[in-house]
Amino acid sequence: MKILMTLYQIQDYGGIINHVEFLAKGLKELGHEVDFCMLVPKHEIKERFKLIGGDYDKVGTGYSHHQAKGWANLRKYPYLNDRVRQRFRENCSKYDAILWHIPVPTLNKDNKGVDEWVELYDNGTKNIAIIHDGNLPKLYPHLLLVSKWFHGAVCVHESAFHSAVNLDIPRKMIVNPFDLSNTVTEIDWERREGFAAIQVFKAWKRVDTLIRAIPYIDEYDSNPLRKVTKCVGGAGIEYRYMTSKEKCKPQYFDTDGNKIWDVALANGMEYVGTIPNSHVLEILKDRKLQIDPSWSKKYSEYGAHFNRTTVEAMMMGAVPVATDLGMKNSEIFYGGENFIEVPHTATPKEFAGIINDSMNNRYQWESIRANNISLLKMFEMKTVAQEYIDLIADANRWVTMPIGVPSVGLKNSCDKNLDFFNIPPHFNAHTGTQLSF
Repeated sequence: MKILMTLYQIQDYGGIINHVEFLAKGLKELGHEVDFCMLVPKHEIKERFKLIGGDYDKVGTGYSHHQAKGWANLRKYPYLNDRVRQRFRENCSKYDAILWHIPVPTLNKDNKGVDEWVELYDNGTKNIAIIHDGNLPKLYPHLLLVSKWFHGAVCVHESAFHSAVNLDIPRKMIVNPFDLSNTVTEIDWERREGFAAIQVFKAWKRVDTLIRAIPYIDEYDSNPLRKVTKCVGGAGIEYRYMTSKEKCKPQYFDTDGNKIWDVALANGMEYVGTIPNSHVLEILKDRKLQIDPSWSKKYSEYGAHFNRTTVEAMMMGAVPVATDLGMKNSEIFYGGENFIEVPHTATPKEFAGIINDSMNNRYQWESIRANNISLLKMFEMKTVAQEYIDLIADANRWVTMPIGVPSVGLKNSCDKNLDFFNIPPHFNAHTGTQLSF
């Protein structure tokens, strides 16, 4: 098959980068042709983003990418240009399917008043929406406007799947793809020490809860002759607030008026910044634990919102630590069996206490580690890629997939978002009936 992957330009791509790269690699290794492009709300592109520095990876798409900056020299379509939109649609018709990693534009300032994106979907091929986020009703309800051109929606985790329950597109959960070729299979407790927590700093990622706990995390674990590594990495809007000299948010100060970031550094935190995914995996090879402090009450209403970092930890032999709300009602990951659970209400001392106990509890660590080795198979990139191919090739699969009926709330959210793009309402405000489009 010939597949085109595309997405709209956003500020922080996070794990979407890894999903794109490993899905592309998996598809190519199965013998399929994959192209990739980006859609930008401009009339023209003067120059492409150039590589600066050495923190870049090249995996599946063929484009060098940076975990914070995105892809370098990627082909971009400035879709405010009439001829470019026409060229994009004509190009799409040459493919068996278009995988939309961000299926509609987000509500950022660059998209304000832009309605041209609506013309991109009537393109003569199968459009597949990929839902990476666990809060579709808030972020992407305007997908309803163009849903008639989508053949299906793939949701990458349980929260995304359940948040799309009222989406009028057949949907299926297909997990994130990973390259398992370098998976660590040894259960090597004695060699490992410390923890790593490397991810995008967003508000709901709750990295600050870990930062507050670091001063209470022990300097030594089961080996009294070896200091533990307290490794934190990543970047994002909350990192910039947390470390800013002039704009640090009040909640990022402790009761003594000190920045929690500075206190954590003084208590042994090692900040590695934004690093290539390959470097992240090397770090995880030496750590006992990988900590994901994220949780969202809104996301948890829909189910577990497990992050890529959890699976990466399992691959490299680190045991995941996650919150009760982050993994709420998961049918894949179970607390005590696949990860160590931290209550989302834990105080910094309680959080640290769980980490300290986990770095010294060999039986618990080895038990979870053994359970996770067998669980990894479902995330293998060629296995995941084949699920996409089966979905595209077999039209009968679509009729067996659940399809939702748009709720009143989703319709209202859709029309509210459409107002941002200066697009008329899609539904009658009184009857909820869909208007002509």
